[in-house]
Amino acid sequence: MINLRNRISKKVLLILLGDIVIFYGALYGSLMIRYGAGLNQNILNNHFTAFGIIFAIWIIVFGAFGFYDMRFMKNEKVFLYRLLRVMAINTVSAITLFYLFPFEIEPRRNLFLIAGLAAIGIFCWRYVFNHLVIRTAVTRVVFMGFNKEMTELAGFLMYHPQLGHKPVAFVSGQEQPLLLPEGLIHIPLNHENLSSAIRGIKPEMIIISPEMKGNKATVTLLLSLIPSGISIAEFPAFHEAMTGKIPLSLIEEVWFLENLIGIKKRSYEFLKRFCDITLSVPVGIAALGLMPFVALVIKLESPGPVFFRQTRVGKHGNPFTLVKFRSMVANADKLSGFKTHGERQDPRQTKVGSFMRKTYLDELPQIMNILRGEMSFIGPRPERPEYVKDLKERIPFYATRFLVPPGITGWAQVNMENDASVEDAPEKLQYDLYYIKNRTLILDLLITLRTLSAIIRRQGR
Repeated sequence: MINLRNRISKKVLLILLGDIVIFYGALYGSLMIRYGAGLNQNILNNHFTAFGIIFAIWIIVFGAFGFYDMRFMKNEKVFLYRLLRVMAINTVSAITLFYLFPFEIEPRRNLFLIAGLAAIGIFCWRYVFNHLVIRTAVTRVVFMGFNKEMTELAGFLMYHPQLGHKPVAFVSGQEQPLLLPEGLIHIPLNHENLSSAIRGIKPEMIIISPEMKGNKATVTLLLSLIPSGISIAEFPAFHEAMTGKIPLSLIEEVWFLENLIGIKKRSYEFLKRFCDITLSVPVGIAALGLMPFVALVIKLESPGPVFFRQTRVGKHGNPFTLVKFRSMVANADKLSGFKTHGERQDPRQTKVGSFMRKTYLDELPQIMNILRGEMSFIGPRPERPEYVKDLKERIPFYATRFLVPPGITGWAQVNMENDASVEDAPEKLQYDLYYIKNRTLILDLLITLRTLSAIIRRQGR
């Protein structure tokens, strides 16, 4: 699976390098327009130094808005809208930086010209890149096995050709499957010359399902195909690399023993705790400054306590008291006739509470939970004990999400539209398991950036 990730990473790196070239090309082109023959080395040096910092920030903002996520690399109308919005944010961030930190240049006239040229250049570059990626050689994939997750992944890959994998066939012991994605062929496992049939469709990769691994005849067949240059990958690992989540229904106890249980990341855990504490102090000070104003608007709209306290389940299943600014009417849990979990438009929510939830302001008091070590900024969403008890009975391996501290935001939150729904708990666990298995400071930074993007867009939870 390292090769799969490297293949995608090379495409992302190429996009990133292209963006950088576009940014500096827009800068140089703007300076040529502004100064013409008067452009000299001193002007170039001053502008390239100042805008080197600006462009680094712009790249970070691009990342926060998913501009380096291969799943979104498609030529759609929404891309132009997102690009214009991001470039507007980048322009505002540049103006703010120039205001706070004076440079030896007068950028006000140049900045809008640079941003405009950069937006045009990025749009053209991405448009051409997306066409080239889709039309370049892709890896032809055969799925050996047939189940719901495999068909869903095949459809996902067909909808996202920019990921570079093209499903061409399924091999299974079933009769012609009724749910086979359109455009794919089915080869029966009992085909009299299965090896030749597979070679005839010229696959470059075979994805094997867990149940097929135990079939001796299948393993013998795969061994005979390896000399043809066909690579073999297990479905759970392939699914993880393509989607960023673990296919829960297709993994067994041994997977947890190999990937989660007993694996310590002491250096990462120490650095993450250090970052949590270091970041909590300034955020906590800011929260204290905002508290009188937040308390006032909460009280004015809805009488009752300013804070909302509720028992949640933390690391190793230990309960703790979560503290938030109240975003609903007082005693909302006791009101009948409403769902108490996962309601997207909950009528108990106040107008002020709706705004706070969309901007994550209601989460600020959780700084105390972070300082006490009960939570982290990044991690699985903490659940209530009564829901945990029910979900542990319904969903296999649900308790494994308690291997790490819960967080204010996490991998599931930035990938799912409604991660608070009980109905979506199985999918959320798939993302949580991916995070627990692959947790690094880089992944935490990505989650942070995507959370900031959600705040800017006021998507909330």
